[in-house]
Formats: sequence, C-alpha cells, structure tokens
Amino acid sequence: MRALTRLVLPMVVVTAMASGCGAFDPRLIVNGGSGTDGPDAEIMLPDTVAHRPYSLGGWDMCLDRPGSVTITRVEPIRPYNDIVVQAFSSRPHTGPMLGNAEKPLTELGFPARSPAVTVVCEETSLHTELALQYAKTGDATAGADGVRITYTSAGRQRTVDLNVRVLLCAPGDTERCGEAYEELGTTGDDD
Repeated sequence: MRALTRLVLPMVVVTAMASGCGAFDPRLIVNGGSGTDGPDAEIMLPDTVAHRPYSLGGWDMCLDRPGSVTITRVEPIRPYNDIVVQAFSSRPHTGPMLGNAEKPLTELGFPARSPAVTVVCEETSLHTELALQYAKTGDATAGADGVRITYTSAGRQRTVDLNVRVLLCAPGDTERCGEAYEELGTTGDDD
C-alpha cells in the first residue's frame, strides 16, 4: 500500500501543477482588442471593387509576459456582403506603420508567413505591427465589425478580438458610406 501511495502522490502533484500552468502562458494584447461593447473605430474605404486586395495595418501587438505566441487564424466578426480576410501578417514595428494600400501584404514588406510575437508590452515601446488583407467577393458594400484573432500560446489555443469595423464601400454608396465620400469631396476642394 505504501508503494502505491508513493507512486500516486507524485502523479497528483504533477497533474495539479500542470493544470494550473495555463495561467502563466503569455496572452496576446492587441491595440483595440478584447472589447465587448462593439467596434472601437471604423475604417471606410471608398470605391472598392470585388476581388482586389485592400491591406490595412498599424495595430500594435505585444505580450503580457515573456514568451512567444503564434497567430494561426484571423476571421471577420459579424461579416456581411461577402467580406473576407485574405491574409494576415506581422512585422517588428521599427519604422512607419502601414495605414492602408491596394496591394497584397507581401508586396508591402510583410512576410508571407507571420512570425511569432515575442515582444513584451512593458519592455519596449517598439511592439509588433499587425496587418490584415481584406477583399470582397461581390460588388455591394461589404463589412465586418472586427476580427477574431486565434493564436497558440504554450500549446494552448486562445483568441482575442480586434474591434475595428471595416467597410469596403461600393462605388457611389453614399447611404452606408456617406462619410467616406464626403471626405473625398472636401479633400478635392482644397486643390
């Protein structure tokens, strides 16, 4: 009986320690992420057409503690009218951030395969830039209320939401995208 107790007790201790390890794996922090009250910002791109890439960037990412996380998937939250996230990538934030462009991320200097995020938030102000490549498959205005980022951390799958509404506005859609077209009109008046 004592031999059995000596074998079982270490197994119980190891199991208890391993089950609590998830609290110590790093979590991904994304600027504008993890809110539950709807989008924090809205990006409207005017005159978008089907199947063209629209790349957006400029979101800071970092970890809440030392370690490494790998982003494995990015999916739109509450998408409508066939908006898709074609690609995602990241790069060290060492210079100007992307903003937006009508090119694939790989043509804008982002790696085809997003590297692991290893920068700890409190250790430096130079974090990692997240970039997303959107498209729409139809002619109508398409959008989503944000994206859900799935990542692995210490072998566990986790998610964080980036609450930024993106609208890919159809040419001339002033009903949904009036603000974007108003901005276009006012910028042309100054020239």
